[in-house]
Amino acid sequence: MNTTVFIFNVQPQTSTTRTSVGTSHLLNITSSDPNFAVIQLGNGSYELVTATSPLNYYSLNNRYLFNIIATQSFVNSPPSTSQALVQIILLSANVHSPIFIPSNPSYSILETASDNTIFGTVYASDADGNELTYTITTITTFFTIEKATGVLTLTRSFPSTSPSQYIITVSVNDTKFTTQTDVIINVTAVNKQSPTFINEICGKTFSFKEDTVPGSTVTIITVFDYDREPHREINITFPSEQTRITANGLRNSAYSQFQLVQLPQIDASREAILQVNTKFDYDAPGATRVWYLLILASDTGTPQRQSFCSIRVNLTDVNDNEPVFVMTRWNYTINNTIIGNSPSRFLRIIALDADSGDNGIIDYYIGTTSVLSYFSIDQTTGVIMSKSEFRNLTIAAFPIIFTVYALDRGSPRMMSRVNATVTINFNNNNGQPSARWLHSRYEDLNINIREKFYEFYKTRPIFDDNFNGSIIYQLAPGQSSILTVTSLFANISIPFSDVPVKRFNDTFVSGISATSGLHAEIQDVYMIYIRVLVNPPLIGTLTIRLIDENDQSPIFDIRSITLSVVENESGQRPIAQIQAFDRDVTYPNNFVCYRMNFDLTDPRATEIFFIADNGTVITNYTFDRESEDAYRLFITAYDGARVCNDPINNINNSNTQDFQIDVQVIDVNDERPIWLNYFESISINETTANGTSIVNITCTDEDYDTILDFGILSGNVNNIFSFIMISDNSADSTRTMYQATAQLYVVGHLDYENQVTYNLTLFAFDTQNLAKMNITINLLPQNTYPPKFPLIPDSEGYSYNVTEKTAYIFTPIIATDPDIPSTGIIYSIVNTGQQNLDNLYLNESAFGIRMPGLRRDPPLGYSVYHFSIKATDEFGMGYSSYLPVTINVIDVNNNPPYPSNSPWIMPEGVPDPTTSIVFKDVDDPLLNHVTAFIVERPSPFTMSPSFSSNGTFVLKYQGMLNRIQTKNITVTINASDSEGISEVWPISIIVSDTNNNYTITDGFKTMTVLYINGYNNALRNQALGSIYVNDLDDWSRATNSYQVISSSLGTFNANGSGLNGYLSASSTLYPGSYTVRTTVVKNNIFAASGTATIEVQNIDSEYVRQGATIRIQGEYPESLIDPTLGRRIDTLRNALAEFLMVSADAIQILSIRPAPSLQLQNSFLPPLSFDEQKQQALTDVIFYVPNMAKELVEDTLNKKLELFSLRYGLKANASGLNPCTNYSCPVGTICRYDRTIQPLPKLVDTNLTSFLGISILDSADCINSSTIVQSPVSPPTGCVNYTHNNSTYCQCTALLSFAPLGPYCEVLGRTFNTGDYASFNSSVISNLSPTRFSFDFASSSPLKDGLLLLYGKNSPPVDDYFWIAIEIYNSQLNFHFRQRILNTSTSLNASMWYHIEYQYVGDTVLISVNDCQYILVISNNTSSSDLSAVQLYLGGLPGIDSTISNLYPSLMTPVNAFDGCIRNLRSNGYYVDMSKAQPYTNFSYGQCSCTITNSCTSITIPFDNSVTVPWYTWLIIALVLLVLSVIITLVLLTCVRKRQRKKTLMSLYSTGIRENIINYKETAGEEDHSGYNLGVLKKPVYVSPKNENMSRISVPNIAFTSMSHHRPSLDVYIKDKLNKQQAIAFSYVNDSQSDTVIIQTSIQSNLNNFDIRSEFCGAQDFRLNELRAMTNCVIDVKPRGVHDPFSNVAWTIKHENPEIREFVVKRLQNWAKKTQIICDLYYEDFLFKHPVESKLSSAPSQSNTFERHYHQQQQQPFISTDSCLMRPSDNKSMQSFDEPSLINSNEKSQNSSTNDNEKQDSVLDYDEMSPRDVQQLYEEAKWNGEMSDGTDYEEVASSGATINANKAGKAENRVDYGIPAGNSDPNRDIELYPDRDIKKNFAVKKIAHRSLRVPFEQYLALSKFSQKLKYHVEPNAYYDNGIIDNVIHFVESMEDVNMKHSQKIKTKDNIEYYYYQLILNDRILFPTGISKSEKQAKQLAYKNMMEICCYEYGVKIKPLVNHRYKVTKRSNFPKHDDDDYDHDITSSSSLDAEENTEDNDY
Repeated sequence: MNTTVFIFNVQPQTSTTRTSVGTSHLLNITSSDPNFAVIQLGNGSYELVTATSPLNYYSLNNRYLFNIIATQSFVNSPPSTSQALVQIILLSANVHSPIFIPSNPSYSILETASDNTIFGTVYASDADGNELTYTITTITTFFTIEKATGVLTLTRSFPSTSPSQYIITVSVNDTKFTTQTDVIINVTAVNKQSPTFINEICGKTFSFKEDTVPGSTVTIITVFDYDREPHREINITFPSEQTRITANGLRNSAYSQFQLVQLPQIDASREAILQVNTKFDYDAPGATRVWYLLILASDTGTPQRQSFCSIRVNLTDVNDNEPVFVMTRWNYTINNTIIGNSPSRFLRIIALDADSGDNGIIDYYIGTTSVLSYFSIDQTTGVIMSKSEFRNLTIAAFPIIFTVYALDRGSPRMMSRVNATVTINFNNNNGQPSARWLHSRYEDLNINIREKFYEFYKTRPIFDDNFNGSIIYQLAPGQSSILTVTSLFANISIPFSDVPVKRFNDTFVSGISATSGLHAEIQDVYMIYIRVLVNPPLIGTLTIRLIDENDQSPIFDIRSITLSVVENESGQRPIAQIQAFDRDVTYPNNFVCYRMNFDLTDPRATEIFFIADNGTVITNYTFDRESEDAYRLFITAYDGARVCNDPINNINNSNTQDFQIDVQVIDVNDERPIWLNYFESISINETTANGTSIVNITCTDEDYDTILDFGILSGNVNNIFSFIMISDNSADSTRTMYQATAQLYVVGHLDYENQVTYNLTLFAFDTQNLAKMNITINLLPQNTYPPKFPLIPDSEGYSYNVTEKTAYIFTPIIATDPDIPSTGIIYSIVNTGQQNLDNLYLNESAFGIRMPGLRRDPPLGYSVYHFSIKATDEFGMGYSSYLPVTINVIDVNNNPPYPSNSPWIMPEGVPDPTTSIVFKDVDDPLLNHVTAFIVERPSPFTMSPSFSSNGTFVLKYQGMLNRIQTKNITVTINASDSEGISEVWPISIIVSDTNNNYTITDGFKTMTVLYINGYNNALRNQALGSIYVNDLDDWSRATNSYQVISSSLGTFNANGSGLNGYLSASSTLYPGSYTVRTTVVKNNIFAASGTATIEVQNIDSEYVRQGATIRIQGEYPESLIDPTLGRRIDTLRNALAEFLMVSADAIQILSIRPAPSLQLQNSFLPPLSFDEQKQQALTDVIFYVPNMAKELVEDTLNKKLELFSLRYGLKANASGLNPCTNYSCPVGTICRYDRTIQPLPKLVDTNLTSFLGISILDSADCINSSTIVQSPVSPPTGCVNYTHNNSTYCQCTALLSFAPLGPYCEVLGRTFNTGDYASFNSSVISNLSPTRFSFDFASSSPLKDGLLLLYGKNSPPVDDYFWIAIEIYNSQLNFHFRQRILNTSTSLNASMWYHIEYQYVGDTVLISVNDCQYILVISNNTSSSDLSAVQLYLGGLPGIDSTISNLYPSLMTPVNAFDGCIRNLRSNGYYVDMSKAQPYTNFSYGQCSCTITNSCTSITIPFDNSVTVPWYTWLIIALVLLVLSVIITLVLLTCVRKRQRKKTLMSLYSTGIRENIINYKETAGEEDHSGYNLGVLKKPVYVSPKNENMSRISVPNIAFTSMSHHRPSLDVYIKDKLNKQQAIAFSYVNDSQSDTVIIQTSIQSNLNNFDIRSEFCGAQDFRLNELRAMTNCVIDVKPRGVHDPFSNVAWTIKHENPEIREFVVKRLQNWAKKTQIICDLYYEDFLFKHPVESKLSSAPSQSNTFERHYHQQQQQPFISTDSCLMRPSDNKSMQSFDEPSLINSNEKSQNSSTNDNEKQDSVLDYDEMSPRDVQQLYEEAKWNGEMSDGTDYEEVASSGATINANKAGKAENRVDYGIPAGNSDPNRDIELYPDRDIKKNFAVKKIAHRSLRVPFEQYLALSKFSQKLKYHVEPNAYYDNGIIDNVIHFVESMEDVNMKHSQKIKTKDNIEYYYYQLILNDRILFPTGISKSEKQAKQLAYKNMMEICCYEYGVKIKPLVNHRYKVTKRSNFPKHDDDDYDHDITSSSSLDAEENTEDNDY
């Protein structure tokens, strides 16, 4: 690193090389390639060094091609950049160490692999492409590696005790560097063995005593597994609870009484201790004393293998219970008969012991020794008998009392705790005892009964073979008692009870019965205590033994198990042994044997597996997993010896249970891998990059649990390729075979020129078997090397020496292409600097300089030209090489001297003033040209010396100059050098002012000050304008003294720091007017007062954003505002107002700034004259127009730039300038236009006025192109791209409610409340330098801390990304740049807008907060380029269940506490759409609420702070005034309404006849109502004058009779008509997929003279056209009626917005309803005025002339102009009712006294017509259809000679297909007054009719054309596009027909429409075709023409102005003949008829 490549020099631009170079920052020199860096050395020298080491030889074309970029930034100006192309060619060297791929490879091999098994390939790659050698450095006898290929081989098989993993070290060497890595070789074990229980533990019985404590060991179980790791890890467990379900659904609870404690495994064996888990009591009734436990042993291999083992556990008794006597007191009475009988049995003492066995056997002993000579006790039975000495006892010896104790036989023996006390009484009687057993055996009964006794003998006492079940005893006479049965053990219930006693005298019989089922498995012996309740009681014992029966089934502790066998094993071998237990007590009931269940077992398994009687599963089958991988068999356990010996005959006498065994076959790796896709040859490009995949090859292995390793065995020259696995299905537990995919990809550099073919042997190894594939890789030649230039040794390019301005031819430069095959080379010249190389030429055969040669002299010439010759192969489409070329230009003296030291100034009042002029010569100074001069301007100027070697001369004015007389003067100088090279130069000399003692007088000046809201601090101590007084010394301002003497408000200075003579304000200025008076003292002698009126205006920053720009040439900013020059800014404002069609006052001027001049200010060029400078001066004016988008304003002005000069004398040469146009940005950046507000305002100052505007900077930002914020991919519809400034504007009609909007309809504002936030993806802004973003924010009151913005990651780590955060903390702004924090230390105010600007260039961040700026130097060393986790948060962060805030602990504010609004978030030239936030909470996007900034009520901020009125007080006052005004207005409207209604009703019903309805003026676009009332029906229907006599009128089918009619009230009439309205029919067709709706309206009219169209659409379709203009809809009208075409109309409404289409449909439907009602009203009025007669009157004869209609003697009713009766009658049956048209309606209301034409004409000679009369005539003519029907764009002009043109006025512009043209007055009413002289109107009409007559030749031409067309087209057919195209071809080929067309384009809603109209004979106009498509417009025009010419009822021609005529369809009933230009010209008869009418008046 840091190796010097070369040193170069860069010089910054200065004022001589760049116009208006201001304060410049240092140069920033960078490299576009990160592998190189630039280091500054000094004096403009820089060093290019390497930034990485080593360089990459295999970079593209073995070279680095990049740019060195020099950037120079300027204050308030875009930066300037320059680039130099660098080409560094690399030479190959061994600089890289080999790299293993992967770094630590691992391989697997089966433990059973054989010798010489190939199992893997070690890969290494060398970036230098050197040959590699592999070796194993670890000492090993098992493995070897092939040196060239890295193939690993097992040299000998593994021993059985070998480890499971080997680690060997492999090294690779490239002859210079060696790299080592550890290779892991895993020995794959096979899980061949199941765990084995040792010590023959299975089937054994283990015992433990009942007093064993929990946790004691019962036995130790040992299991062994002979497999390798990891298959031999053992787990010893009980079956899971789920698997222990028995057949009857019960769980074996025994396992809860034991536990297995596993000990750590030692090698291959593991032990588990079987322990008791609870306390046991052997003697508890029903206690379990035997358990059968199943123990599972499982290994952890794959697949898992299991073994199980059953053991028996017995519980043994412990002598833990002492004997207990059933009674402690025993009494017995003897008779005297007993005495003397020796021995005698007295009674039996009974004791019990709960223990079993010997522990429960009791021995009895007499404890009183004194009676041993008289009594003895049977030790076993407890019977007390008398001895021989007993007879010697006397009666006195009784009662005898002694004790008996009991002792068991356990060990140790236990004695009863409480002894029995026996009392023997004596009865001297000789009778029997009071109670005795009938037989002594009842004292100790023993009975054996079957286990199922209860089920068979529920009602019988228990009995056996020796006992019949009866227990008999005798009682003394008179006694009675019962027999009881109880357990000998306390609190123990028994399943027995006594049988009810039966008495036979003194003998009683009872017995014992079973009360429930008996189970020998639970208890097989019961001891019962029998007692007869007498005194003393009669006692006996009963022992019941149960005989076991086979009632229990064999039980498996688990019902299924999965076992495994290994494939390929042979010989008979046990698989497993299963064991079931039977709870029956005795053999053979509890004997279990096993058989296979052939019904359930897989058929295949029955042939393979065998079951032994003891449950052992045996097989001798050799398994093959690939054929069958699993078996299922069922084993049935039987009990009973008979079944086991003879199962066929005894199968039904046994209890059974089934056991399921699933046997899995364990795979042995015996299958070779198989290639699924085999490739023999593959071709790839030699340019295939490292890491590129060539092919994926899939391999399968039937051994599903294998592992595959892939590699290359041979052919991999220089290790160019690698073959490794990329995926397999090992994670799929359901797989049936193993499948893996390996990828062959490139890891080295390919070179077709060195190696064309690679023959590779690929392999797949499955730990034991190897599969190979041979594949050939063919390289395809590519263009990989650029051309090479032949260079002279030790040279880097070519160099030439030439003379300037001379042509040369050099030796051709020829490059060669090293590629195979080579391609053609194209040469070109690359200009590496800013030099002009236009005169150089280069091609394949020649290189030279054409005339006029190269320039050497500045400013456009250079002494040395540096450039490159570029050679590009593939005929200019491939790679390029660059040859540096240097041309040294030898100078020739060919330039004259020029003046160089402007400006030149001469003082006034000085005799013979002089100025120095320095001449320079751009020629080579080594030529030593001496400069001479000649002064051509006559005296009084002289120049000296005559000759000067250094070019310095003195110009002298002979005389004295006076600045009052002239302020500048121009002198012409001819300068030449010593060789006579000369030039004439005009030099402008400024006459400087001298501070004379001219008197000064008072002056007045106006100052205009603008500032942005929140920027008023920038006005402090800022020059507002110079102080003006009248002073002839206009240069002495700085020498005068100034003192402010008064100001209306505020504090002002006149002599601030550096501002002497300028007014400045030290206090804050607020909007309003200020008057400041200043005293000016000159030379301490003269004094005057300067008065300045300062108008201060605050501007919303939104004005700046929407401000448009106009550039004016030939004006300075000062000349625009100077009133002495006409204040041209006002002229400009008026021009803008006219062109934008707004008022001048609406235009707000924001800024006036000078623009860069077209003249290059260079030290080598002389200055221009003052006039020339002004002519080239450019001034930008930025202005704001309310409610007009900036883009629309600029586009409108751009189209009218020429009009500025033509109309206003201003030269406007551009509008809406884009600074990015033709602007070049450095590599890696792209230009984006942005507008910013600079803190310091911009002053334009003149003597009488000054303008302190807003300093607006339109900059060309070169932003980072890698993270550029893009414009919307799919902009909204209706967007327009303006090419003049590359801007875009979208109308955004649907989003206007969310305004303000961005140019792409972005919603710019968003309001946040506490807890809100909005999130955007990372692409909306950028933080990589260079970049810029900005936004505005305003906080609600009170101001709270909160987060405004965070741009960073939403998941850790966050500090690897350059995150940015802006927050409000302690009423100040904190900026976070990762861990760097900037505190602005400026307090914020609530409810105020703040603009934040963030610009990041290099390492410098420029931050602006309104008019405050901050600079911060930071480093963006972002290490994370992943933007998927980066988001922009506004207004806060997610606060619920979110950890995002915890990622940024340096934030000091609540993350979601911001209350306010954020707007205009803009990054890199594009706005962020606030409506596109995801996710967000509680958002409110759109315009920010005025409540945030307290701007809802406009309040002027008072300057006097002594009294402060709260804003809400003004709001309350305003609301109160508003409410009062509304109340007063409502009261007045109510009164007016009542008065108007009263007058109307009086006029309506004064004579009982409805004569008037309230006058109505239709307003287009007014909302219709669904209900009709008097207020809606305002249009006049009829007006009848009073005292009118009505005559009979002929009405079809109606007889006239004399009748009077009662007329209902008007409101009743209208309601009735609404209820009965059945005449209006609507048909509605709406295609949801189209933008077109078709409806149909139908109006029924009983009078043919009713003009439905005028009533429906308004006069001349005015109302319809207004609807078109208002909705921007295309509304097509197709009348289809018969009597009246408009009685049935098809309407086609087209608009993309369905809501607008629905609105138009509703409007048309409402109009139809209104029209129908008015039509019915008119008809009802007609019937009312003309009573019905019984018979239809005959109609008078029809008049044929126009005059007769107006001079009939009968009285006609007057019809109002606004009536529905607007046209002459169309129905001949109505002839006697001559309805007047609008033209003659006034005439018919009068009684005409004459009827001849002469009298009529005489009226014209004396009556002068007013302009209104003439205008009205034309309007009437148009209403009648005599001039236009409103569908063509026409301008009606007077064509009659009698009508004065200036009296006729100007006709209104018509409307062309819904697009309004001109200014029309929608409220204009056409009124005709009844008392006006009818002669005037008639005369005008007569002339108009005559002038608008249709010539006969037009009828003839149209008739002939129609006849020809009918022969070619079928009339009334459907005309599709094919027919229309055929007609087009037919018409265009007709030579005898003069058919032309008119075509134009109109723009509506920024959409172009084509208008195509056919014109016959240059006069006859057919309807226009309109469409967005030019072709479709033409087809529509021809279709309209075809429909008209082929119409069955013919056509009619209507005259227009300029001798043109329009053609329309004719109704099917011909009109009245008075309309003589209305003819059916489609028939020859009509033409003949027309010839006979030539004598008509018109």
